Amino acid sequence: MSLEMEQRVAKLEQEMMDLRQELEDLKRQQSVEKISTLSARKAMIEQSTPKPAQNLKPNSNPNPNPKPKTMTAPEKKMQPQRTLEERIMWALPKLFMVILVMGVLWGLKLVSDYGFLSNEVKIILAYALSLALAAIAYVLEHKKIGSPAITISLYGGAFIVGILTTAASAILYEIIGLTMALVIAVVYIGYGIAISFLKKNEVLTVFVAFTSLLLPYLLEYMDFSPVIILIYVIVLFTMLQLVIHHHKQKLALYIATFFSVLAVSIVAFMNDDNQAVFAIGLLVVLSIFYTSWCRLYNAESKWKHIHVGLQFSLGTFSLLLMNFIIRFIEYNEALLLILVILFAVLAGYGYKQKWQEAFDSAVTLAFITLCNTLLVMNLPEKVDHLLIPFIIFAGVMMGLRLRASMMKVVGSFLFAIALALSFIIHEPTPLFSIDHVSLIMPGIYLLIIYVYARRPKETLTSFEKFMKEMYVVDIVAVITAGYFLAYIGKLDGTYFASVGNIPHLTCLILALLFVGSLLVPTKYKGRALTPVLSGFFVLFTVMLEIIPYNMQGVEWLNIVTRIVYIAVIVAIMIDVLMKGRIYQIYQEQAEKLLDQIVSAGIVLTMISVWGLIYQLSYNSLLDWKLSIAFSTITLFLTASISLWLSTVRNLQTLRLTGFVILVIAFIKLIFFDLSALDLLIRAILFISIGGIGLLLSGRLLKK
Repeated sequence: MSLEMEQRVAKLEQEMMDLRQELEDLKRQQSVEKISTLSARKAMIEQSTPKPAQNLKPNSNPNPNPKPKTMTAPEKKMQPQRTLEERIMWALPKLFMVILVMGVLWGLKLVSDYGFLSNEVKIILAYALSLALAAIAYVLEHKKIGSPAITISLYGGAFIVGILTTAASAILYEIIGLTMALVIAVVYIGYGIAISFLKKNEVLTVFVAFTSLLLPYLLEYMDFSPVIILIYVIVLFTMLQLVIHHHKQKLALYIATFFSVLAVSIVAFMNDDNQAVFAIGLLVVLSIFYTSWCRLYNAESKWKHIHVGLQFSLGTFSLLLMNFIIRFIEYNEALLLILVILFAVLAGYGYKQKWQEAFDSAVTLAFITLCNTLLVMNLPEKVDHLLIPFIIFAGVMMGLRLRASMMKVVGSFLFAIALALSFIIHEPTPLFSIDHVSLIMPGIYLLIIYVYARRPKETLTSFEKFMKEMYVVDIVAVITAGYFLAYIGKLDGTYFASVGNIPHLTCLILALLFVGSLLVPTKYKGRALTPVLSGFFVLFTVMLEIIPYNMQGVEWLNIVTRIVYIAVIVAIMIDVLMKGRIYQIYQEQAEKLLDQIVSAGIVLTMISVWGLIYQLSYNSLLDWKLSIAFSTITLFLTASISLWLSTVRNLQTLRLTGFVILVIAFIKLIFFDLSALDLLIRAILFISIGGIGLLLSGRLLKK
């Protein structure tokens, strides 16, 4: 072989090696392109585009070993969501299967009514229908004919028809012996659990659970031992958990739990004995349920609030049934304490997993059950009157401390009931007694709750923001003040006020509370307390002066009350006019409503002074003629002050008020006082009014 030929052969071998290297590079690129859809589309475009000839030359790729591109965020496999139409189409076979079963049952009844078929033949036909449905479903599934929804419906229909036929043959027609019926029912239940596990359909699981939990009533009819019935329910519920856990069927869990709890309770109600056994069985069912619930709960799910709500509802429903079951058991509080421990364990697990909603729900359930336990305990007389409100108060404080929304709502509702009952039941007599202490303590609890709820927080939860927008904490301040006033009213009615009179001691305390609310900043008293107290203060002021019988009662208390009301109104007006503390706190409102506030204060002061004058006259501390003269002087003096202040402060409403009062004063003076007063009193009155008028005129003209 010549040298030239050898060089050509070597060159061809080199080109072959380069082509093999390029082929391997292309294979690597194709494997990388399978990861990314975008890269795959680009590869298809590149393959469909003709490449230039120079790209096929050897050594055209400067990097013979290119690194594959890494995908920073590979696309997730999204499961297609069914549309509404698809869901309806999927549910139709199940609906039609139920309709078919009902139609068959009614058809058999019709045939039976006309006497065409005997009971034995009807039962045989029903069993044949059940087996036929199962066989048709198997054939359709094996040959892959039809929709899976049809197959599942046929399997479920076979189960339902079989169970109903077994119950009818044993109880209604008494064709099959009870023992044989029990065996057939157990076989069908095993078949139902098996197809639920294999077909992965939650609706089928619900059907199986509902129908299987009807068997305890058959067992009760057969006079089986209650313990055996209870064991059956627990075993069946446990077997259903295998299906529920494996396929994550949460709805089936709730429905199976509801009917299991209901079955245990109904069988317990049908038996007078072994109530403790049924109570323990209910606790076992709840333990299994909460274990499964914790395994299926997803704290990131958008439906977590619904799942927590269903869990809470089943817990409260079970607690209610537990109370009915254990009502005749001697140590029933021990069973309730076990339930408290169960809820506490659930709360601890939720806290460990940082499930705030689940923890909130479990703590609330434990709290409610603890209160229930105290109610059924045999406590010494009237000790429970102190203990129960305290326990509820502790629950509310725990909810506030843990910021548990559901516990706040439930605890507040229970505390409101305890508060109302404490006020209705207890009286402040004797003064030193448990009844009196039971009346005082809820008010102290309210004050503590309000002070603790007002504490500043760095961040607010959505529930706390909603409560702030709804003025809930501010309303608590109003309720606290209202309970305190109601308590003072009871004291007043018991020790001071006579029957049928407005309690003046309560009015006195209301005035002091109103003044205190004006002097305290809003961040401490809330936004609703002062407006509510001001409304009641004005109302009581008018009631004290206008209603005649309010002058009855304890003499000194009535007089002191009226003087206090006058002093409060005058002090508020002076503070507002002199821009004192109250004005500084409510500066924005005071600047806008200064004219109206001073005008209303002038009128209320005049009415209050009138009431004081007539109170002194009623108590024979002032002659009635002098009371008439003083009332007229009060009118002129009020008009003079109003006109003078309106000129100094340029208050238009106050000026109009002064002129109106002045007209009323002249009318009273001319048409009433001249005929009612003797000469001496009349002279003193006119001298006083004339002096006041001259002084006022001088001031006005000077301005």
